[in-house]
Amino acid sequence: MRVTRTVRDFQNALMALLENNSFDHLTVDQICKEALLHRSSFYRYFSDKYDLLEQTLKAQVVRIVDNGNSEDDIVKQVVLYIDQHRDVVRHLAASDTHSSLYSELLQILTQIFLERREQESKDPVIQALQKSDNPELLAYTLSGAILGGFHWWQSKNYNVPVAEVISFVRETVHNLSDDKKVTD
Repeated sequence: MRVTRTVRDFQNALMALLENNSFDHLTVDQICKEALLHRSSFYRYFSDKYDLLEQTLKAQVVRIVDNGNSEDDIVKQVVLYIDQHRDVVRHLAASDTHSSLYSELLQILTQIFLERREQESKDPVIQALQKSDNPELLAYTLSGAILGGFHWWQSKNYNVPVAEVISFVRETVHNLSDDKKVTD
């Protein structure tokens, strides 16, 4: 999907405002003022601020994932991104949209896993998805494990070293995607 400069300006404005403001308290007027664009431009591209948030989150996650060569690298990239944008994550998670934020991120990560499943890969996580009898369920489970780790890290006020979070999330993802069949 091609993103116009105007869309990117609105997304950048939202990210800048989220550094210091809760999403719930942001208005379309504030976002337009920060982007130096008119309300009519906003509504040409977005139905409301939630639509902008959804598109912005997806763009951020896709950018991170596209910079990673393997699932291990993606975990590291995501953890480092969250570490660098703690205030944004706090202001999103502190809002009433908290549950929808994680639901949205779960959907985005799952979709990315499933898309990567279609590509040739030596990554063991992607290979597990390719071999799975239920790749969609496995993709959701892996995404949930990743987000659970991030949620836990935030609940600890990010007072756990980044390297420890990366290591734990990687290990968890690999354990979940292990090729061993579970039987009753």
